[in-house]
Amino acid sequence: MAPARHLLIASLAVLCATQASASTAPTPAPEEQGSGDNGTDPTKMSRSIALQHEHIALRGGGSTGSMKLSYAMPLGEGKNQSLRVRLPVNRVSPPGQGSHTGVGDAAIQLTRVFGLTSRHGYVAQGEWVFDTARRAELGSGRSVLKGTLVYVMFFEDGRIFAPAVVHSRSVAGGGDRPGVNTTAIDFYYVPKLQDNRTFVTLDPALSVDWEHRKHHPSLAVTVGRALGPALGGSAQVFVKPSVFGGGERSANWGLEVGFKVIGF
Repeated sequence: MAPARHLLIASLAVLCATQASASTAPTPAPEEQGSGDNGTDPTKMSRSIALQHEHIALRGGGSTGSMKLSYAMPLGEGKNQSLRVRLPVNRVSPPGQGSHTGVGDAAIQLTRVFGLTSRHGYVAQGEWVFDTARRAELGSGRSVLKGTLVYVMFFEDGRIFAPAVVHSRSVAGGGDRPGVNTTAIDFYYVPKLQDNRTFVTLDPALSVDWEHRKHHPSLAVTVGRALGPALGGSAQVFVKPSVFGGGERSANWGLEVGFKVIGF
């Protein structure tokens, strides 16, 4: 776990140095600040910072909660790559037991966009989830690699459909903890709304846990609203309810709320 912490600290230092360098650069024109970017287009690499809280009601009672702070920044001049760091504080409340709160598993994600045209594009993501949880129940107890491939389709009326395949596999960690080996197929859809300050996304998905031979469907709906200029970018709030189905699900429903500044 120590090497993972050293890598995380080094990555954060690089991010801080890059941000300090960027702050001395001339202020970009409004069209270069990501105006009109509300974060729903997977092919747009914008600088953003977000704080969000997620509550999940577990099947059979109990719940989990997570407060996540994330920061994303574009890489290179082509704006086709980005790096994101996520730092979570988790809470676990098993049925009939007390709650435990502490640092969860931090993560670094690299995203690259390729083959982009006016009609479609591809997004590839690689994420390393570190075994940084202070208590066993607050994380997976494993270092996990996650790979994502997204095919993004743009429609003439502004709608977006972006099916994706996400596979997660544990590569290190305690041998006394179950391995992580899951695949999720996601059907991300963004309808076009007449109110440009409001956005909606739909996320039906099917998740397969190969380690425990289980699978379940889910549906998440995000509704967000742009608040206006903030910190050189655009501030927004969003709410994301979700439901889980099937007899092999581990949770019944979830609710996530968040605040985000994008395009600064």
